[in-house]
Amino acid sequence: MIVDLQAKRYVREKKGDIKRMRKNGILPAVIYGHGEESVRVCIEEKEFKKLMELLQKEAVTINIKVGDVEYLCVIKSVQHNTATDQILHIDFQHIHKGEKIKAIIPIHIRGEAPGIKQGGILDQRLHEVTVRCLPADIPSHIDVDISQLELGRTIHLYDLQMDNVEFDIGKETPIVSVLVPRAVAVEVKPAVVPEGEETEAAEEGAEKEPGEGEEGEKPTGKKEKPQKPQKGEAK
Repeated sequence: MIVDLQAKRYVREKKGDIKRMRKNGILPAVIYGHGEESVRVCIEEKEFKKLMELLQKEAVTINIKVGDVEYLCVIKSVQHNTATDQILHIDFQHIHKGEKIKAIIPIHIRGEAPGIKQGGILDQRLHEVTVRCLPADIPSHIDVDISQLELGRTIHLYDLQMDNVEFDIGKETPIVSVLVPRAVAVEVKPAVVPEGEETEAAEEGAEKEPGEGEEGEKPTGKKEKPQKPQKGEAK
């Protein structure tokens, strides 16, 4: 997908020009290419933000129009103010029709997997993928149909039919799976005894230790001495 973007050349004449541009909603940028002289341009901030919103959904190639000249480009970097997140500067790379480039392509899941109805869990491993291809062959996105995905099955990159596109990672990389859920162990809780009722074990108390008496008192192991008779008492 190719999107047009209007730009103008600018020349920095004195200190503070760039700051005034940003304050007026204009962003500085540069267009560069292999063996080419860099071109300093400026674009409207609101138009660039619209482009960034589109890039979150689709991969696009940008056709920058500077006067009567057009530059087919991709965004290489966007600089932000770390404190305010304001966009400070954009780098565009000029590409040629016969030059292969890398692009990050979003992956969209389509359909409803039968495995989910069977109790499975949908697990999307890959949300975007880097490809290398000619500018004309760059897909805006990749659709992955899961309408035939059964329980315990996986769709890999090698399952996609992508002509003239090279993946930057191995084709055995999984994209999406329907996982078989593990059995959940059920914790058995002890029965609740109604208030006011006690079990026989509770009434009897804990088991007596060896040597305990009837009253639950342990013998001290000492013998009591016979008391001496008091005066006036018979011996």
